[in-house]
Amino acid sequence: MSKDIFVALIDSGCTFETYEKIAIKVENNKILTTTQNKIKYKHGDVIGKIISSNENIKLYDIQVFDENLRTAPSHIIGALTYLLDKKVDVINMSLGLKANYKEIEDLCKKLSSNGVTIISSFPRSGADFVFPASYDEVISVTSDGKCKENEISCIDISKSLFGANPFSKVEAVGGSSVAVARFTKYFCENLQEGYTKEEILLKIKEGYLHESK
Repeated sequence: MSKDIFVALIDSGCTFETYEKIAIKVENNKILTTTQNKIKYKHGDVIGKIISSNENIKLYDIQVFDENLRTAPSHIIGALTYLLDKKVDVINMSLGLKANYKEIEDLCKKLSSNGVTIISSFPRSGADFVFPASYDEVISVTSDGKCKENEISCIDISKSLFGANPFSKVEAVGGSSVAVARFTKYFCENLQEGYTKEEILLKIKEGYLHESK
């Protein structure tokens, strides 16, 4: 039996049962941890089901989008802060901010130094920087339409930019968000097989497509 891998999904929330469920809300400039809103969007479900299709994935389902699919840097700060003292191996962030926020950068550095792997989306929109994907401590993943459903690619070795299949069966859920989930699935499979983060990335950077189960 493969070992348990604890993955934090910072997204819109999942309707299915997960290891833990919380929401981050901001009221009167205070960041609060509370119960989730009613889930109207399937974004979190699609991402979460891809990741948790592996055996023994323990998912922290952290809702940072409100009922209108809006979020703010404070929600991201709240989610990352919440995870500082949790048993977590991987953080999946199928989202990105155009501006850099020092608090988010510092939290990513701290989590990384604690041994947590952070994987985030880098949209193929021509932007030079998207955060947190542009931080050195974060693995950046974007859409690669050449990849089959479970394939992973290395798009830019110098920038450590990776690619994965961006398509889902749910309308309006796709692109780099789905690619990040597929990469996270592959990454977790390799962790379960005993590979380290460095070994997994080196294997992908060899220039070949790799396939998850």
